[in-house]
Amino acid sequence: MIRTILGLHAGAGEHGVHSVLIDIPDQMGLIRPVFRMGMYQAFPLEICRWLAKAGDKPSRESRYFDNACKIIADQFSVLALSTIKEANLKEEEIFAVGCDSSLGAMEGSRRFLAFRGWGPGQEVSQTTGLSVVCINSDGDARSSSSDPVFSYPGSSLFAQGKEPVVMIHLGGMIKISAFAPGLPALTFQGGPCASLFELIFNSESTALLGVDFLSKRAVQGKMQQLLLDKWFGIASRCMPFNKSKNRGDCALFLDEIQDGQKNYDDEDMLCSAHHFVVALIKNQIEKVPEEYKQGRYILTGSHARNGFLRHLLGLSLGDKKLELIDSLGIPAPSWDSFSRALVASCALDGITPHIGNPRTINRPLAAFYPGSNASWGKCLRWMESHSRQAG
Repeated sequence: MIRTILGLHAGAGEHGVHSVLIDIPDQMGLIRPVFRMGMYQAFPLEICRWLAKAGDKPSRESRYFDNACKIIADQFSVLALSTIKEANLKEEEIFAVGCDSSLGAMEGSRRFLAFRGWGPGQEVSQTTGLSVVCINSDGDARSSSSDPVFSYPGSSLFAQGKEPVVMIHLGGMIKISAFAPGLPALTFQGGPCASLFELIFNSESTALLGVDFLSKRAVQGKMQQLLLDKWFGIASRCMPFNKSKNRGDCALFLDEIQDGQKNYDDEDMLCSAHHFVVALIKNQIEKVPEEYKQGRYILTGSHARNGFLRHLLGLSLGDKKLELIDSLGIPAPSWDSFSRALVASCALDGITPHIGNPRTINRPLAAFYPGSNASWGKCLRWMESHSRQAG
């Protein structure tokens, strides 16, 4: 049996929601997912303006907050149904939907802090009739190095390969994963990426998908060494993020760097931020053992297509050739949605893709929001049969 899972994700600075459909074969061991298609739904202009005008940390006490939640949940639901229609499928052919339990909880974004504890999962299940698997992604839930959302999707593609792979994720946060034949997967969280860029370029409008506006703005500026030195000084107190108690530390870092930057042009700050992100990536890659670094370097995430960032990263890594995950048939901006769909399938199988730390080992991988009787019954029968096989 092949299960079709729909993944949904809204990332820092993306001004909308990405969806993917993946096919999961029924097999033992490491799952080899097949990417079917992906789509993007921009948030309405009023949501983008609210996020921007709220500073970079919209208040949960804001009178508009409840309305914002409803509009965002509607966007998730509309995109889910549109993706199914575009794929020429029917709702009953979708096994389940995967998304985060809290909107943007793993993005390190100040704008998403107000949404801690709220996600669109329940509303999506009620609107679409599809059962939703909400991955427990609250910032204090898991350590970054053991989080299945970080490690398992890459493992499913590269862990059984014949050559080493270093995967560099350029989303809200920097995430470095390394794979090598016969060796355990390694994952590091390196600090802010899109969550830093959105702080500087506080756009009130929806972004045109595929328009590299941050790169174009950044190359118009000049790298300011004094600014970088100040940021690294702050970073030395807040990082490394992978040893922090929770991902709120990234927001604290962003709080600090926002103060006292009025003397710099936006373009100079954006250019300097690109150099800063590349330095963070290089710092994390230096921690990767040499046996993992002799193969391919693959970029994922919304900023994998940021031309200026990719150019600087290529210079920093010297002779390493950088590839986009697009070469494997998965659009780079769709990687987070792909990850949610894949980890949702693990939750339905009743397995934990990666061993957690002692503090989080007993925490459930996901919560479930039942859809229609037919949808939820299908999930229950699947989970029951797989629990018997596991027993």
